[in-house]
Amino acid sequence: MKIEQAINQTKPFTNAYEKLIVNMIYTSTWLAARQKELLARYSLTMKQYNILRILRGAGTPISTAEIRKRMLDKMSDASRIVDRLEKKDFVVKRVCSEDHRKVDISITEKSLEVLKQIDRVMPNWQASLLKLSHEEAEQLSDLLDKLRGS
Repeated sequence: MKIEQAINQTKPFTNAYEKLIVNMIYTSTWLAARQKELLARYSLTMKQYNILRILRGAGTPISTAEIRKRMLDKMSDASRIVDRLEKKDFVVKRVCSEDHRKVDISITEKSLEVLKQIDRVMPNWQASLLKLSHEEAEQLSDLLDKLRGS
């Protein structure tokens, strides 16, 4: 479905850049809603999932400040999200041995198992949702990098 149809717009966009920006915002919201549905099956929010992926990727305990730097949504309150993950036994918080003012966050086996379950369904979910070939996905990703000036 074209963006004009999706948002019921009858007047043409001012230019291709305006259309692109509106399309990217609309598509981002659409994609986030689909991902939210998938993650709800595992009792996770998108921000919690992001933190668990960060912790898994780090391989060692890291601080909430480091988590915040790596998060997709920089406006997130990483400390509160980590507290919620701790209540679910998905992370463990420990006072940093080198700096007692800092807290190190570690991922638990329970959350690693949940991430494995998600990893098993994610490729098919992504492919069915995005309807892009591997090459098209690479090209779009490269174009988005270029758009951000990377």
